Amino acid sequence: MLSKRSSLLIHSSPLILANISLALSGFIFWLVAARLYSIEELGLGSALISLSSLLVFISCLGIAPSFIRFVPENTEKGKLIATLFSFSLVLLFCLCLIFLVATSMFLPKLAFLKTFFYSVFFLIFVLSMQVFQILDSIYISFEKMNLVLYKNIIQHFLRIGFLFCFVWLGGFGIFSSNCLSATIALVISGLYFFFSCGHKFKFEIDLSIIKKILPFSIANFLNALSLNLPGMIAPLVILSLFSEREAGLFYVPWMIFMVYAGFIGALNSVFLMRASYGEDGKVLLKKTLVLSSLLGIAGIVIFPLWGDKILLIFKRDFSQYSFIILKVLFLSLPFFIINQLYITTLNIKKDIKNIGVISFLMIISLVVFTIFFLPEMKAEGIAWAWLISNFIGNVYIFLVFIIRRIKS
Repeated sequence: MLSKRSSLLIHSSPLILANISLALSGFIFWLVAARLYSIEELGLGSALISLSSLLVFISCLGIAPSFIRFVPENTEKGKLIATLFSFSLVLLFCLCLIFLVATSMFLPKLAFLKTFFYSVFFLIFVLSMQVFQILDSIYISFEKMNLVLYKNIIQHFLRIGFLFCFVWLGGFGIFSSNCLSATIALVISGLYFFFSCGHKFKFEIDLSIIKKILPFSIANFLNALSLNLPGMIAPLVILSLFSEREAGLFYVPWMIFMVYAGFIGALNSVFLMRASYGEDGKVLLKKTLVLSSLLGIAGIVIFPLWGDKILLIFKRDFSQYSFIILKVLFLSLPFFIINQLYITTLNIKKDIKNIGVISFLMIISLVVFTIFFLPEMKAEGIAWAWLISNFIGNVYIFLVFIIRRIKS
């Protein structure tokens, strides 16, 4: 019989399979999209996906790790889930309304979202995407990793079929395909979880829970911001400063990298969840480090050497102009892995101070170097800023380690 200490890979397997599903379907999704839509429409679609991700991200305020960290040890799980869920939904609704009013001011190329048809569906889809993402953390906190897998498989492959249905919508069709499939997947999996598994949900906000968890969530919000900032902000900035085409040329290599990085993220999520249930953190750390390192080595070997051939499958333009972006992103993997392992160990200890410090340092580095590189290097400059910010995160971890050794 397998001991709990040797079960990290087994517990991770549904999440790893979900990421394999994401990788395979994501590759097919953007391949089909590249055949059905122009590069400009790909750029617009990626900008809309990035915009929805940004709104969802801000409204969640880093609560995903809070579910995984606090639900296992909480006696009032239903109230905790309802409070965090309801709080983020209210915040997202307000953010969407503010954005739709101010669209023409900040992103004039997305001003069409102010029309009734597009604004209604944009609001529905963004709310659905938030619920879709939050459900992952809820399922993991209840050790229902199989539900994460089933939900994601439904969404990942259903969206490919919708691409053919929404060609007439152009870039909004790409966005709609992604969001409508997520809506269907969350309804199916959510109904099963809340009814078949005996869990009920009601809309309520307990301010005492918010007060207790908010510092932890905000620290993880900063960490997630340092991780997701390029994918959420870059297409919007590139769209605003340059063109839909340039946004599309950045988003495809970034999407490939983030899908691959998702495997490492899945390992860290299970590491956090198992440690929260009382398993030996040092043993889990070693196993996560080994598995993450194997993924890192494979990524560094495959994509910098043959990434241009992979991108050629989409369109020749991606192979010519996006390969350097893909190469730089995958060369950041060693630094990325160390940062994520360190932050996961801090989450286990609830060390929100150090999470906030390293995350803030990486965000500032990313923003500063992006501003420095972007005018001359365009999208490639964002990739270099990402690599440097992850390296700076490693420098911080090294200095913390040295200081602790000197003090001891």
